[in-house]
Formats: sequence, structure tokens, C-alpha cells
Amino acid sequence: MKTLRNHPLRLLLLAGLWVGLTLLAGCATTADKNADIDNPEAVLAQAKQAYHAQQYKEVFQLLYPLAVKGNDQAQYVLGYLYYYGLGLEKNEQQAMAWIQRAAAQGNKKALQALQ
Repeated sequence: MKTLRNHPLRLLLLAGLWVGLTLLAGCATTADKNADIDNPEAVLAQAKQAYHAQQYKEVFQLLYPLAVKGNDQAQYVLGYLYYYGLGLEKNEQQAMAWIQRAAAQGNKKALQALQ
């Protein structure tokens, strides 16, 4: 069986891997106000400011990654935005789906909304 130990293809594969990892590292360090989902409290605070400024699309953009990741507060707010059509098209089905996700985690507001 032939190995790639001294084969030119091995060098090409390693170079491609290096380029791919470099590009991924660049993506991970790109400055993006929505990328800080590892600090949910900061994102929630930023979303709250945007909500009070009636910038509902920004609220959605900030909270969607948190909601997908499982943050019950973000899930409830997305449900609220969908239910009232704030910053996006009103969609009661989407609203219920997000609120139910939050309620399943014990979110008090979501549990109250479902009653």
C-alpha cells in the first residue's frame, strides 16, 4: 500500500488544511456585536436597550443566536416579537413555538403566557 509520507499530494493536503484553519480562525475573531453568545447577560442587556429604543429588528438579530442555543429569556422574547409582529412579520405559530421552548425550561413569563 502506498503512503503519502513523501508524496507531493501530502504537502498539498497539509497546505489546504492550514489555509482552511487560518480562514476559520479569522472568522472566529471577526468583530460582530451579535457574536458574543458566550456572554448572554451582555447580549440580553444590549437587546433590552434596543427594545426600549424600538429597534426590534436589532433585538431579533441579537437574541436569535441565544435562543437557538437554548437561552429561555431569548426564546421568550422572540415569541413575544413574533406574537406582536415587532420588527418582523406577525406569526402566532412561531410565537407559540418559541414561548413553548422557554416554558419547557421553566421561564415564568412563558409559563404565564401559555395559561
